Amino acid sequence: MRVTRRSVRTAAVATGAAAALLLPPAAGAFAAEGPAPTGSDQAGSDRAGSDQAAGDLTVGDQSVFWRNVDLADGSLAKVYQDGPGRFSAQIYAGGALIDTLVSTDGKPAHGENNGLHVVLRPDGTVSSWLDGGPKPEPEPTPKPTPKPTPKPTPKPAHKPVPKPAPRQASAKVTLPDGNTARFHSGKGWPRVEITRSNGKAVGTLDLKHPTAAHHGWTYKLVDAGKRHYKLAAIDTPKQGADSWVYDFQGRLIEKYTAQKTA
Repeated sequence: MRVTRRSVRTAAVATGAAAALLLPPAAGAFAAEGPAPTGSDQAGSDRAGSDQAAGDLTVGDQSVFWRNVDLADGSLAKVYQDGPGRFSAQIYAGGALIDTLVSTDGKPAHGENNGLHVVLRPDGTVSSWLDGGPKPEPEPTPKPTPKPTPKPTPKPAHKPVPKPAPRQASAKVTLPDGNTARFHSGKGWPRVEITRSNGKAVGTLDLKHPTAAHHGWTYKLVDAGKRHYKLAAIDTPKQGADSWVYDFQGRLIEKYTAQKTA
């Protein structure tokens, strides 16, 4: 690929057929080489398309002139786009074509001749450097953008179902025997809880279990009609069979005293 200065000087004095002999021999063509570093063009820059010579607009049926690139040794690369994803670079030295590099299938094309290294990349850019000179910095390999790790959807916290608060008694009264009666006037389901003074349960009266007994006393839930209920605390006959009657507001509404016989 290299055209010596001797050839250029000879061209200045040669005429006619002698000038044709100054063109570089075929032996100067590029030799293929392994992959080289990629990067920005070394020792040269792209030249405007207006610098191209007449007849360089197309190479083949589909090629379109792309750009001129000055190479590291002063030679020229003319880059063409031959089709989608396909570029070619014609290498000229002293005005003569010495080789063509073709990049296809997304792979760069490499060439080397007389210490000049040229790389044509799949995007049509060209890099070149000479033996012993600095090589272009390799382009960093783009790292794939990591996909964000989806945050686990927090499970809804299990809220325990609150237990219903115990219904408060509508009234409370201390019975004649010292026990306590608590009245619960639920709709259609009246209830009376009898407990001892220390809080221990004696019994619960409702419509299914209207009677309870404790230590000589009997407790009865009395249905007075029209959804009115009463509690009767009755002393046993041994104690005289006295009785006390309370409404569900805890008021003493009746009291009976047994007649004692002589």
